[in-house]
Amino acid sequence: MKSARGWLEPRTALIFAICVFVSTVCAIVARHHSFWIPRVHWFLVGTVIGVAFHELGHLTCAAIGSIPIRLIVIGSGPMILRKRFGETWLELRTLPLSGGTSPFPHVNYRWYCWALFLIGGILGNVLAICVVACLVAGLAGIGAAPKEAGDFLVPIIFAQMCIIIASIIPFSEMESGTRHTSDGLKFLLLLRSDLPRQAAQNRAAYAKLLSAYSNGDFQLTMTSASSRILYHISSSDRLTDEEACRDFREALLRALEGVDLVREEKMLVLDALVTDGLISVDPAVRAHLDEWSEQALALGPKLPTLVGSRGAVLVELGRYEEGKALLAPLVASSPAQSFDSFMSHAFLARAERALGDEAVAGQFATVARATAQAVQAPPRLITMLARLETEIQPVN
Repeated sequence: MKSARGWLEPRTALIFAICVFVSTVCAIVARHHSFWIPRVHWFLVGTVIGVAFHELGHLTCAAIGSIPIRLIVIGSGPMILRKRFGETWLELRTLPLSGGTSPFPHVNYRWYCWALFLIGGILGNVLAICVVACLVAGLAGIGAAPKEAGDFLVPIIFAQMCIIIASIIPFSEMESGTRHTSDGLKFLLLLRSDLPRQAAQNRAAYAKLLSAYSNGDFQLTMTSASSRILYHISSSDRLTDEEACRDFREALLRALEGVDLVREEKMLVLDALVTDGLISVDPAVRAHLDEWSEQALALGPKLPTLVGSRGAVLVELGRYEEGKALLAPLVASSPAQSFDSFMSHAFLARAERALGDEAVAGQFATVARATAQAVQAPPRLITMLARLETEIQPVN
């Protein structure tokens, strides 16, 4: 993995340096002890096999326990390949000596499913040992086993044991601002009931998101897409590049195509797509803003947040009088220092400027800037603020 300046991160550079050092030592030793060099090579091959089987074991057990997986990483360092299978991203990286399997946020908790998922990696390594051993035994049974079978069988099995031991050791580390936790530590957290608490917290956070789209009688109902929607909505403020924004939109559109979404979830997803389009001003997204905002408002015609989104879309599309008519009543009723208040004031400012009232536009823009500072605007809103600064001068 590379840093912002293009250099390899310290952890990746260290792994790369170790590999170079080991290869150099092996080359020197091979000049005098040719017996050991094939064993070292087979150990490295066994490590690659072990990492793949370890993550495959996690994935298989997750599927058995209906645990949605967000990301599978094979290796570390700079990325070679990134491909999506269903809702799961697969990343292949340069140094295939480590890996990871990341589920979506825990929202549904069943102890035995999570226990199976956590030991799935070890089961994958056990399977790798069995496959290699059966392969050699089968070749021996037909008299085709090589005389040097032990030279690759023992190192490959030893590599599996090393991976199993490493995964059992409880530890965590920070990498690129993300904390990675070993399977052993996760299992301890499971025994301490930390995972159930996390699932309860995630459900509470999701219920809070959906409650904004209810009529006051909301009852949380989790669907198969709930954990994915929660993850994408929660991480939307941290999107920093166009590729990540595109992945975000495509993920929400796939969730919207699901047949089991509850009414509040549909409104949440549609409103998130509208907000993303208003912030990014992507021409490809702009073409759908009218459709998405109308669909959302049809589901909740009296909900202020959807009325505000519809008004902002009308202003964005140049229908200033219609947009102003929807946004003006919301300015007084929107909670102060909230995202809805910021959006209402920002787009009202743009509408008033387009309609020729520069003084009122400046007043609304000033309130929008102050609100953005109060709510600590995330990186994506900074771009929108910059656009507001160039369009409308603040009132002194």
